[in-house]
Amino acid sequence: MHPGRLPLKPYAGKEIPISVLEMMSREEMLWISRVALQIEFFPPCIRNIIQKTKGEKGSHRTAAILAAFLGQAGWGETEAKEMWSKVASVEERIFTEWFGKMHCPKCVTLNRESEGYPDLGIADLGCCQPDEKCPGFGGPVEYAALLKVEEDKSRGTLKHVKTLHLSRIFDLGSGKEGEIELSGAEKDQLESLLKEQTENETLVYTCIKVRGRLRPKFSLRVSEGPKRRFLSELM
Repeated sequence: MHPGRLPLKPYAGKEIPISVLEMMSREEMLWISRVALQIEFFPPCIRNIIQKTKGEKGSHRTAAILAAFLGQAGWGETEAKEMWSKVASVEERIFTEWFGKMHCPKCVTLNRESEGYPDLGIADLGCCQPDEKCPGFGGPVEYAALLKVEEDKSRGTLKHVKTLHLSRIFDLGSGKEGEIELSGAEKDQLESLLKEQTENETLVYTCIKVRGRLRPKFSLRVSEGPKRRFLSELM
């Protein structure tokens, strides 16, 4: 992501009038350790998640974090699922969606307040109890695999997990730029709307919950006035 842009995600149901500046794609790669990292090398947060009692608060968040971590820690799927099943008290789809497919969150995300899954902030769960090594690493995978500099990543492999589709947009209400991550279907829908859009219509962006995740949704609305009205109000 360009350093001058921020991800744009409105609260569910809130509508934002936007214009699309650019459509982009990039490949997302997942770093995976070549050898299975043993439990004694796990960071305190992951060890605390493993020791949590089943059914405690935040079980979906911790289950997703553990699955993602084990995937990057080089564990085989069978061994990882056996470990995960002893700890997690949630539906198996969480393991399937996160193991070997998603990045384990960095410390900055884990230390964030969260209203619940799929936001993986766990500041409210007390799992983060840093030891003397923690300040030297950016996240659980980096801690366990001792990834301090770029050259250290040679101890693992890169797995292609998906093609990311991004839309760089301009928020007509706030005057700010942002980026929206899209699935292939969402990208196709947005491109179709852009072709249909007339001069007196404004593209509107909102978020809806799909299988527990906030996903972008776009629609066209008849403008109350010329689109330049949005821009003139910002000047």
